[in-house]
Amino acid sequence: MTSGFSENEVHKHMYDTGLEKLILDCPVIDDSNWQDINHGEEFYLWELLKQKALSKIARSHNAIRYGDFIASKLKLPTDNTTSMELDLIGTHEDGLFILELKVNKSAERNAFSELFAYSNYIAGVFAASGRHDIKKVLVANLDVKITRQAFLYDLLIADRDIIVYKPKFTNDTLESLQLELYLPSDDDFKTFTNDLLSHNSMSCVVASFDDLDGWYDSKEDNGSLNHWTQDHLSKLSTYTAQLMEAEGLHGFCFIRKPWAGIPRHYRNSLFICAINPFRFKNAERAEEITKQLPTENQSAFFEFPELGFDGRLIRIAQRAVRECLTHNHRCEVETPFWAAVVNSMEEVVNTHNFAFRPTGILREAYVSHLNNIYAQNEQETDYVDDVSMLKVNEITNWIRAWMFMEGCGLKAGKVES
Repeated sequence: MTSGFSENEVHKHMYDTGLEKLILDCPVIDDSNWQDINHGEEFYLWELLKQKALSKIARSHNAIRYGDFIASKLKLPTDNTTSMELDLIGTHEDGLFILELKVNKSAERNAFSELFAYSNYIAGVFAASGRHDIKKVLVANLDVKITRQAFLYDLLIADRDIIVYKPKFTNDTLESLQLELYLPSDDDFKTFTNDLLSHNSMSCVVASFDDLDGWYDSKEDNGSLNHWTQDHLSKLSTYTAQLMEAEGLHGFCFIRKPWAGIPRHYRNSLFICAINPFRFKNAERAEEITKQLPTENQSAFFEFPELGFDGRLIRIAQRAVRECLTHNHRCEVETPFWAAVVNSMEEVVNTHNFAFRPTGILREAYVSHLNNIYAQNEQETDYVDDVSMLKVNEITNWIRAWMFMEGCGLKAGKVES
């Protein structure tokens, strides 16, 4: 904020004036053109993520701008000697929101940590409330790069209901204060997607086990699996996806069975794939940390959490098999390189792959892609994509999902320099 007003002055003016008079209209959100993505042979994952992010921001913006403050500088005691001070708390049509105001650039670095601390405190009043039950509002200039990155991460990966407004003064009076909705740029989405979503960033765990005659086996009818095998193993995949969602993992799971005529020791495999956040890093921020570490410990800073993430997936796979199949069912676990698996004829073509279940940000992107296909089918008169009448059949369809992953390569086009 380039004005000469103190944080207390701005705080009092906001509380006295109310958000409805301060928040500006946002043409990008109000116009809704961001909802239209032309579907075709080429598409970019960053566009799908942008579509989901702007949709989420729009919902919060249209709720918060008509909200009412109910308290200012609310003290939240943490122990006998200190307390946190929540700037503003208010109500909107769907519940509560908290607002954190940051005037100084130096204070902005701690904005999100404080915002979530306040949110968690208020959430503690209500048993079993979740991360979407209390909206979080930050008013700051976002001059600090780390704050902009934190916002995009919390919006897309942590999946929090958070929104940012930048304060503007049209003249040198406090009464000229206006709040402008902050939206990430296209380059922000491209860079974020390039760094995060690629075949190489995926960790993969495969839990393999034997047939159980009469429940799931390798019997085929004209080359297709029998219905009881598909039904029972599909339930295993569904439960696995629930475990992944509970862990906050962004990826997918599915079942693989080799064709009846192809020799394999194990006839059933549960695949779990998730974005391993430790396989990519912010070079600038990483350097600030590693240069302070002893040379002999620098590689461990990256390698140990990456391997630890694989361990999380292994435990999920073992738990899913143990809890879904026969009591304490055992399996053999391996960790193949997903970028090689997804392009392998033996793994992709000469097998029955079914019960695809996407999770987290991959689910959001994939379902957005499918919705775009259905929307375009309604408008086209000559050619339409061959999709099921029921969308759920496409959401769980391995072939359609594989086409999606190959179509965007789990990455976007590079950001132009």
